[in-house]
Amino acid sequence: MDGDQLAQFLRARRAAVRPGEAAGGVRRVSGLRREEVAERAGISPDYYTRLEQNRTSRPSAQVVAALATALAMTEPQRAHLHRLTGHQVQPSPPQVPQADPALLRVLEQLTSTAAHIMTDLGETLAQNRLSVALFGDASLYTGASRSTYYRWFTDPAAREVFAKETRDRETRARVADLRATWVRRSDAAARELVELLRRESGEFEDLWAAHEVSARFTERKRIIGPTGPLELYAQFLSAGSPHQVLVVFTPVTGTDAAERLARIDELPDPAERSPGTREGGPRHP
Repeated sequence: MDGDQLAQFLRARRAAVRPGEAAGGVRRVSGLRREEVAERAGISPDYYTRLEQNRTSRPSAQVVAALATALAMTEPQRAHLHRLTGHQVQPSPPQVPQADPALLRVLEQLTSTAAHIMTDLGETLAQNRLSVALFGDASLYTGASRSTYYRWFTDPAAREVFAKETRDRETRARVADLRATWVRRSDAAARELVELLRRESGEFEDLWAAHEVSARFTERKRIIGPTGPLELYAQFLSAGSPHQVLVVFTPVTGTDAAERLARIDELPDPAERSPGTREGGPRHP
């Protein structure tokens, strides 16, 4: 344990907590008092004081996790705290999925290309109009079907939005990406999704056994849209949260994808189209 660095880091984080994050409502001073940190972490004020003064032994992993929560640490700060105390980095448990505000602000500005926010387990949290037009309204799915990973391997219609010649590559990429997520998260939600897919899809089970691992950052895709095929780059962007990405589909230069997207944007709102039409009904982002 690096006691000096730990003490300095705790003092800095305590002073940086905004008044609104502190217990007790409106405050006249910035930051938290040592007693408040101790109370929120469930430890004694004396022990916390000794941590800030580098006068005690290494705290347990449970105490470190409690301190990270008490001091409203971000994921990188939480990881740094674990490293300073010599403990294995433990990711914070994912909360009820809600779109990350930073990603949502970016999504709201994207009007000329399709984009949506997804969890790393494939659940769509927010879509713009063009995303709904291309892939359908993902909010209509419930249970395991909320995950695009699950739909891809259990519903043949899930693959229809992708050009046939690209589906094998897309299938392998999804399995490799899910394995990277499974290792990174190592939590019940990831394990349950993988075990469910292994039980219900022989194809998934075979590919899972290959142990391929990758992270998808930018991929070229051929999407079958309401106005015909589109050549698009799928770019996977994050903003602090390791459990969410903003997926942005941008036209490939030298193709007519931008023109086709503009024509889609001129179609009636997806919610107003009749279910079962080419442009309507749930599809599969």
